[in-house]
Amino acid sequence: MSKFLRYLIYLIAAPVLTVAAYLFAALIGGLIPASVPTVQADEGAEPVTIYLTGTLLHTDIAIPATADVRERYSFLGETAFPLDHPELKYLVFGWGSKAFYTETADYSDIKFQTAWKAATGDEAVLHIGPAGNLETSEDVHAITLTSAQFDRLLDFVDSYFERTSGMPNLLVGESFGFGDVFYRSRGNFNLLNPCNVWVSSALRAAGLNSGIWTPTSYSLLISQKLYN
Repeated sequence: MSKFLRYLIYLIAAPVLTVAAYLFAALIGGLIPASVPTVQADEGAEPVTIYLTGTLLHTDIAIPATADVRERYSFLGETAFPLDHPELKYLVFGWGSKAFYTETADYSDIKFQTAWKAATGDEAVLHIGPAGNLETSEDVHAITLTSAQFDRLLDFVDSYFERTSGMPNLLVGESFGFGDVFYRSRGNFNLLNPCNVWVSSALRAAGLNSGIWTPTSYSLLISQKLYN
């Protein structure tokens, strides 16, 4: 075998093996439980159902738009977000790379430079979108929380807003056009700390079991079906 041919095989095999190793590690990470904080039970309080929803690459957390939740996120009323719309049932929160998230509404919008920036490290943003009924959707995963767990989940989400004088920093002009909004977030996005890891961290903060490392939607869903 010529030296050129060997180099060519290495060149092709290296990225394939790297991706395979990443996906295998993600699967194992979803199967190994992480330690979670204990959340004291709240006797008599109504349970709350949230949903995990998303795509092959990305997962969001859908939170019921109760009166208390609308009041908590009343700052959305100063944007194009339809906070007072009668058909608003859920606020859908996602976390991700600023470059990739704000420019990629669909898979057809993916560009190499934005994907590369996300993989190697980018500042993070929070995305909030409106949603109607999700109960009958086939592409969601329901999780029931106690009232105390739900409060812990909201506290976790709130802690990621980058704020100025107490107010979240809105990314003006960034939207996919359906009333959704973007805000600057704490933390940094990269291949080892993507959106699905953020979702797992949110669930663990609420006291739910989750895999120790769930960088893919599949590993996150596997861990939730296994432990919750």
